[in-house]
Formats: sequence, structure tokens, C-alpha cells
Amino acid sequence: SSVAIFSPPWPSANTMGAVRSSPCLEGCFQLNASGARRALPQGGEAGNGTVAAPWPKTLFLIRHGESAYNLHYAQHHQDPMDLFDAVLTAQGEEQARIASASFPANLKVDLALTSPLTRAARTCVLALPPGHRGAKRYMVTPLMSEHLEASCDIGRTPKELAVAFPELDFRHLPDVWWYVPEEHRQGITPEGSQRLFTEDGRREPRSAFLERVDAFAELVAGASEGTIAAFAHADFFHEFLSRYFAQNDSKYEEYWMKNCEVLALRLEAPSALARPPDPEAEAEAEAEAPAPAQAEAEAEAEAAEEAWPDEGAAARVA
Repeated sequence: SSVAIFSPPWPSANTMGAVRSSPCLEGCFQLNASGARRALPQGGEAGNGTVAAPWPKTLFLIRHGESAYNLHYAQHHQDPMDLFDAVLTAQGEEQARIASASFPANLKVDLALTSPLTRAARTCVLALPPGHRGAKRYMVTPLMSEHLEASCDIGRTPKELAVAFPELDFRHLPDVWWYVPEEHRQGITPEGSQRLFTEDGRREPRSAFLERVDAFAELVAGASEGTIAAFAHADFFHEFLSRYFAQNDSKYEEYWMKNCEVLALRLEAPSALARPPDPEAEAEAEAEAPAPAQAEAEAEAEAAEEAWPDEGAAARVA
């Protein structure tokens, strides 16, 4: 079951269609013994396997406050193409401070997860200020970055982020932690990634984005913490809710969170975050599989070949 416990009264400047982004998956996964990929904890051992993950879990989703990109897009309806790693507006910062009151006073958040993009990280430290009122632990993970389709979704280096947010640990991040096409990753610089976006029109493929969304679900499911707050973005949460919760609650099929909305989700068991089936893969497998009648005919033909000698071969030997 789930319930939105805080929805801000102010109008959102974002028109949803343009706020997107994403980091590359390199460094976000490791192979398990069977060769399958699993989410690799970032900046801490949330899923180290030494402590059983508690169930049920409470997961708070918090979309960032109003950003400079949200405001620009609301006014001009286009991407300025150079508003990299957009910051919160003054209103966005106030929204984040007010959001702090949405967490129950008697509830301690065990783990705060945040996207490395400035608008999410700033919302995190304002809504859950590190200290006695904040979370017990903080983790920055590029899995939660926005679908990279706008300039605001290109981030900053860990060194720059560490100066802006000394409360958070960015040391595990590479200099370019957001999405970059695989053929350009070797030796890529922040400036080079910006040129790929602005000059070459490179964007994050939907398949790569969804893989990150699913990896986030795995990270939450495997975390040793029971109460988790996640600070991220409109498209990211839209896809997460659609993939994992719409089947049981249709309102999440097209659910777009407002700036600084806080949504509380109760996760009863690991099955709540089981990776959803891939419709395209299932369709391909079904298309490749022979029809029952065809398969039966092929099996009968094979049996007949085994039962009778190859007359052609016998003739050639003779």
C-alpha cells in the first residue's frame, strides 16, 4: 500500500515533458557468482549481504524543489542548452525546507539516497539536514540521476560537488558519472560530454535509463535499512512508479510528482520490487519459438530420419 503524505500547495513551474537526465551505468554494477548483474552499492554498503534486509520497508520518494531549469522552461518552453546541473531557485530551496516537516517526528530515516545532480542533492540536505534530525546514513548514487534529455541533466565533477556539499561523500564517483555513449567513454571530460549533447545531439537511450531504474529498485530491496528516503527527479520517479506500482494501483500509470512532493510507499516484501518482465524480450522470444504444431512436425521428422538409413549415403558408399 502507499500514500502521499505531503503534497505542496504551490504550483509547479515544470511542465514535465522536458525535465529529464541520466548517468552511465559503468561502475554501478558488479557481476554475481552466476554472471548476472546486480546493483553495486554507492558510497557505502547498503546491500553488503552481511545483514538481512528488513521487511516491510518504508520508502519515501522526494522530488527535488523547483530548479532554475524548471523556471526557465515554464517561461520559454525550450531548453537553453547550456543550463548544466541546474541549481534550485529561491522558491525551490524554501520548498525543500518545508518538506522537512513531512517526515513524521517520531520516525528516524535510516538511509537517505540522492541523485548527484545539484537540485536533488540540495533538496536532500535541506529536507533531511545531516545531524540529529537527519538520516542515519547518506548515500549518493548516479543510478538515480534524471533521464539525460536536457542540459540540466549533465552534472558536475565530484570535486566540484564536494565543495558545494561537504556533508555528502562523492569520492566513489568518476569525473563524468552521467550518461555518455559507450564509444565515447574512454577519456571523456565534462566539456566533451557537453559537446556530445549540444553539438551531436546525443541523449540517453530509454533502455539504459530503465536499466538504472531497475537497478535502483534492486538497491532498495537489498539495503539493510528499513526506512529509506530517496531524492531524485520527475522522469525517474514516474518510471519507477509505473514499472513497480501501477499494476496494483492504476493511479501510478501516469503519476508525475510535483516539486518537493513527498510520497510514502510501504513495501511489504521483496516481491514488491521484483524486476518487471520485459514486454519486448517476451515478444521476441514468442516470435522465435516454433508453434506447437510446427514443433511436433519437426520432432516427427527427426525421429523418422533416425529410424531409416540415409539411402543417399548408402548409394555414395556403393
